[in-house]
Amino acid sequence: MKVEEIMTKDVITVAPKTLIHEAAALMTDHGVSGLPVVDDAGDVVGIVSEGDLILREKPRERAPWWRLFFADAERLAREYQKAHGKTVGEVMTRSLITVSPDLPLESAALVLDQHRIRRVPVVANGQLVGIVSRGDLVKALAKAPPPAGGPPSDERLVREMRARLAEEPWISNRGIVVQAKDGVLSLWGLVLTEAEKSAVETMARAIEGCRGIDSHLVVKSEFPYRYAV
Repeated sequence: MKVEEIMTKDVITVAPKTLIHEAAALMTDHGVSGLPVVDDAGDVVGIVSEGDLILREKPRERAPWWRLFFADAERLAREYQKAHGKTVGEVMTRSLITVSPDLPLESAALVLDQHRIRRVPVVANGQLVGIVSRGDLVKALAKAPPPAGGPPSDERLVREMRARLAEEPWISNRGIVVQAKDGVLSLWGLVLTEAEKSAVETMARAIEGCRGIDSHLVVKSEFPYRYAV
């Protein structure tokens, strides 16, 4: 599935000269947390988000004079402009990330995750054609049809789980025992932390066709040591 199949095409935009309170009203009225900023030529020049507006409300700390020798003057100037600007063009985020309409959904999800953003403009030939958000991806996932074909064999489930365990560098125990019966994966072994135990269980659940897990993983710190007399 491609971005163009799930993106919002009727995008609400603002111009760089739009006043801050007008942009805030648009976000509130339409229930969105960000707006693409488009110039007179139709080019996307930035995006204004709730975060950009919230920054204006934060009290500014006066930096000691000696920090100016180590600080990035351009960054400080932009922060000042964001805090005191009156128009969208003064406070918007300029380092814009965009995607194309024919980008696969998996790649779009990766862009949102890696850059820790909630939405990304969709641009074709320099022009804004839509916007895709985390919410759009969740809706697409909810509507996705179940995989075709019958359930995988227990043997394939075990093979897939072992392959995934082998790929991850954070696995502390390469000897975790994996078994499967009627689509349920059983896991046996020692792990170092509760977080690792939980992650391995999630790994098993995420395998396509897994009907459940029967975890017998034990965190090493909880293992009942016994000493001979």
